[in-house]
Amino acid sequence: MSNINTSSRLATFLSYITLIAAIALPVAAAAIWLFWNELATYATGNLQLVYDVRGLGVGARFAGFALFLASAAIQAYGLLGLRQTFLEAAEGRTYTASALNGFRRFAWVSLIMVFVGIVQQTGLIVILSLSDPSHQGALSVQFGTSELKALFMGLLLVFVAHVFAEGKQAKDENDAFL
Repeated sequence: MSNINTSSRLATFLSYITLIAAIALPVAAAAIWLFWNELATYATGNLQLVYDVRGLGVGARFAGFALFLASAAIQAYGLLGLRQTFLEAAEGRTYTASALNGFRRFAWVSLIMVFVGIVQQTGLIVILSLSDPSHQGALSVQFGTSELKALFMGLLLVFVAHVFAEGKQAKDENDAFL
């Protein structure tokens, strides 16, 4: 009985964490672009070594905001699916359709975010290069070790979601038999 209470409390805690993250992602995207001059060095990483990141006009900031907000919204959508899985688990309903669909949604979003991240980074480079006269019109598409690792993590999550779906189907068949 103690394991059930511990699992339930952990699932409840994780449901709050995923909700906070789902809210924080779009808020952080907005904050980055609203306070660009103060936060640009944190948001651009190593790109600040190549481009003048503080010389962005209103149009470039709006384009960057739209790009980052779209990415944050997709991630938040996935996290809210994962939150549903945690909420179901907190109630002791780990193999419900709602729990399974929430996890499946998170898994697919995790996989999709690999490609969205590549597009986001490429878009940011285009925005920065168009705003920097010394590097105008640069385009760089990046697929390195971190993207490869994220790709395999996304594939793993999709696979686990598929295994859970098979487990739920077997459980439903057993329940119908008995």
